[in-house]
Amino acid sequence: MQDPVTAPTGITYDRRAIERWLAAGHATCPVTGQPLALADLTPNHTLRRLIQSWRPPVGGVEHRPDDGVAAADVVAKKLLCASSSSPPVDVIREAADAASRSDVARRSMVDAGVLRRVLRLAVSSAKTKSSLQNVEACLDLVRALAVSGDELRPLLVADHHVHELVDALTDVLVALVEPGAGDPARATAVKLLDSVTEFAGAPFMERLRPELFTAVTAVVRDRVSPGATRSALRVLLHACPVGRNRALAVEAGAAHEAIELDLDAPPASGVRRETELAMAVLAELCACADGRAAVAAHPAGVAVVARRLLRVSSATDACAVRVLAAVGGRAASPEVLREMARVGAVGKLCCVLQADCDVAVKEAARAVLRLHSAVWSGSPCVSAYLLSRYL
Repeated sequence: MQDPVTAPTGITYDRRAIERWLAAGHATCPVTGQPLALADLTPNHTLRRLIQSWRPPVGGVEHRPDDGVAAADVVAKKLLCASSSSPPVDVIREAADAASRSDVARRSMVDAGVLRRVLRLAVSSAKTKSSLQNVEACLDLVRALAVSGDELRPLLVADHHVHELVDALTDVLVALVEPGAGDPARATAVKLLDSVTEFAGAPFMERLRPELFTAVTAVVRDRVSPGATRSALRVLLHACPVGRNRALAVEAGAAHEAIELDLDAPPASGVRRETELAMAVLAELCACADGRAAVAAHPAGVAVVARRLLRVSSATDACAVRVLAAVGGRAASPEVLREMARVGAVGKLCCVLQADCDVAVKEAARAVLRLHSAVWSGSPCVSAYLLSRYL
């Protein structure tokens, strides 16, 4: 622990650790489970002084609390005063190294405005077609600064170069699409895209390039990291409802990769958030005909959705029923209806009617069962008793 902060619940955390927890999408105190936001954290100066006095000397040199801040200030001045036309890679890497070694230095650099500067350097490097190493170095520094979504969002909202930043991040993801190539940079880029698309309006989202959907889907496919996978799914979820983005996501293979992601996770695994996001993406994609066709065409598409129904969370249940209702709608082919009966999707829909689910979810399940009850009542894979009882 280097920079202790105290939550309103009375629990003290290391600032970097709790900020990463909140940036991962959690909104509660890890210990008590009570609501917690970034603004609720208060620096614990007494404990910080005790930590600094207790910490042993490094390399025989006595540790001074101001050393890290002073070094960070020197690097920050170098970076802030550098010309934007030729990003100084050595200075950027020096700043990333300083931020990684000391949390106090990291906070000092964030407060000095280094984050805004390095984002603009990344945009400048991409626009001038500089070496990819320049952009990767900028993303390395962004990752070392370890800012949370709450810290990053106001900066992006106030910046007038968000479109250029998204184009730069898209170029990075496209250039590093090969598995294992620059995975840390890909993870940072998709995290920034997540923060941008979360608050962006419809006019901005309509301008997203097709290459972005291909590159973001590749992050899900390559399993770059759990955090990067969740960020990529959130980007798709934010973008899909706008304009033709659903079709672009389907063309990029988003439905296929969401199914494969959930197929790789065992039924009782602890990746609850990834499962919720994958089902939400499938539900959005199934709002268009191409998305429904993509789910139905996957050999395990219907089976994966049925497997997660009533096993993860109420949010997953709602999305899974939406997917099954879309795939098994009025335009469903006989092959799809037989598949739904064979893999247990029909039985799961009957169980939804018995379970403690939301009324709207039950009504959606009942509507699908009524629509095709004549087909499914004669199937050996479906209990005729359940159909007759609840319909």
